[in-house]
Amino acid sequence: MKYIIALQFLFLCSFSYAQNFQINKIVVDKKTKLPLENVMIFNEYDNSTTNSEGKFVFVSQQNEINLNLLGYKKIKTNFDKLKIQKDTIFMEFMTFQLQEVVVSNTDAFMKKVYDRFQDNLLQNYTLNFFLRNVLKKDQTNILLQDIYARKNKNSNQKNNLTIEILNMRKTSLFEKKDKINFQFPHLDGLFNIIVPQIDICTFIEIPFNDPAFRKIGFRTNGKVKSGQIWNGYFIVNPKDYAVVEYTLSLIDDPEKIPFKKILFSKEEYRTTQLTKFTQFTKDTKSNKYYPSNIKLENQVLVNKQSKESVYYDFTMDFFATNSPTNEPINANFSTYNDIFRAQYPYSQDFWTNQNQLLLTVELELFLNSVSEKKDRTKEFKIISNF
Repeated sequence: MKYIIALQFLFLCSFSYAQNFQINKIVVDKKTKLPLENVMIFNEYDNSTTNSEGKFVFVSQQNEINLNLLGYKKIKTNFDKLKIQKDTIFMEFMTFQLQEVVVSNTDAFMKKVYDRFQDNLLQNYTLNFFLRNVLKKDQTNILLQDIYARKNKNSNQKNNLTIEILNMRKTSLFEKKDKINFQFPHLDGLFNIIVPQIDICTFIEIPFNDPAFRKIGFRTNGKVKSGQIWNGYFIVNPKDYAVVEYTLSLIDDPEKIPFKKILFSKEEYRTTQLTKFTQFTKDTKSNKYYPSNIKLENQVLVNKQSKESVYYDFTMDFFATNSPTNEPINANFSTYNDIFRAQYPYSQDFWTNQNQLLLTVELELFLNSVSEKKDRTKEFKIISNF
């Protein structure tokens, strides 16, 4: 008998090959030489980001390239200059002095941030994006789904978020002995922006090495309805009180979360981690902000009666590939559907030639593993569109 574990979330363009400039590099910290993830690579028309290995490929018809990561000195350059440099780009961490940090009027400052939060957000726009979904069992990859799509947000419509999937590749490798199906999050939960109510939070200034921004940590004063304390931080542009980076963790004490029985089984599960990281980019045309980079992490503990417990980790990584436009889209997937159930034919030509969503070494090894086990149908259940 099969049964389902739901990964619990509380809130949860056609591609053009005509660009003139293309470059691929690795971005690292100048001092530590460690790779930097989530570095925004952009110009007026196009966007990209570095992956967990610090790698990126950027393609644009415009020669300009900007590299931006909060807390680091910005880099403004172009394709011509980067092509004559080595493969590695070094970003320098900003220095700061603690005595220069503003530590007063935090509550009054955050009230202005909350008051202007919605007004600072871009309300009606279309955006192209990549989304990567990865599921791991005890730190071993068992599922990969990459999506290239467009989203349209229109606050004047009843369903204010619509999605058009343009390309997709997915594959999974489930051991049949586990007998587990997973219900994955939906896109409405990924794109929904939820912040804790201001009157239930304590705010505290956190020293931040970029003087152009303020970093404010928060923590709910007590447990919310889920029985957990929420905590995280805002990084705010004090010129317009706009949030440019936001992190929220919804679980502070997983041991207090009760186990839930798995249907038709003696086994049980509980969510042990749920965090969401969001970066916002300012649209130069409207002076409004939109989510350009989102990472959602979820961990579930399955308590097995006869075997050792198993941890499943699921991540969703989203990044925008262009600046907002007003283009209409042809919606073809409900934002409330299980994202892994999306159906779209695999295009080898697209995935061979696309150059913004890079496979890490770890994911390349996973794909090789799936290929090696594709004939072992008695042991594994493989779901794939390529």
